[in-house]
Amino acid sequence: MDIFEVNSWDYGSTGKIMLQIAAKAREKGFIVQTSSSKWVGRKRLDNKKINHYYFGSFLSCALHYILGCRFGILGLLSVFSTLKLCRKIKKSDPQIIHLHNLHDYNINLPILFHFIKCNHIPVIWTLHDCWSFTGRCPHFVMTKCDRWKTDCHNCPYPIENYPQSYIDTTRMMWKLKKKWFTGIEKCTLVTPSQWLADLVKQSYLKDYPVKVINNGIDLAVFKPTESDFRNRHGLVGKKIVLGVAFGWGVRKGLDVFIELSKRLPKNY
Repeated sequence: MDIFEVNSWDYGSTGKIMLQIAAKAREKGFIVQTSSSKWVGRKRLDNKKINHYYFGSFLSCALHYILGCRFGILGLLSVFSTLKLCRKIKKSDPQIIHLHNLHDYNINLPILFHFIKCNHIPVIWTLHDCWSFTGRCPHFVMTKCDRWKTDCHNCPYPIENYPQSYIDTTRMMWKLKKKWFTGIEKCTLVTPSQWLADLVKQSYLKDYPVKVINNGIDLAVFKPTESDFRNRHGLVGKKIVLGVAFGWGVRKGLDVFIELSKRLPKNY
């Protein structure tokens, strides 16, 4: 097998990106295995047509979620399901492991990264946010926090925000993640923006090479097309500003978009 992809789920933005990368790689002749958690998976009718592996179980993920949130130990449970995932990777014998988002309640991080290091498998890790180099949060701009540069502690990230944690274990988790995520023999980090790449270079992941690959769009879908949309909605002569986000709220800039609607001229 050429590529083994791992993401916490097979839906949403990162799940779709994983599956689209796999589809494009298969078009080019690569053999690709994708994988995601069974608990949050979206089992589609076409799953038999693609090479996809669902790891974990509802019970193991539920325990991981309950205990992980309660005691702030996300990434330290799901032992047996992660061992099975590692055996699946070992049996597949991939030339590259492509990691995506790992911050859900379904993967034991020390087991996975110990397996990767011991088997000397080259890794590409696409970072879709900042979680890989913080004690907990995937984004820290709103909290104006830069403790992740030296040692997370006294976390200002709201308890109820994903991934939830009712005990502040960020100091411990920052140190553990640094231990787990560094020292991979062959690892290249991929970021979708130069902004995130610059942050990576200030973190404990700075020794890895970083490649910026912007998220792509399907030009067969997103292209100029004939439509009566403007006529139907009374928008002839108007300029349309489109905003899209998965889980749109203040964190995704909804407040900025609303303010933008107040400031733009009437022809928008």
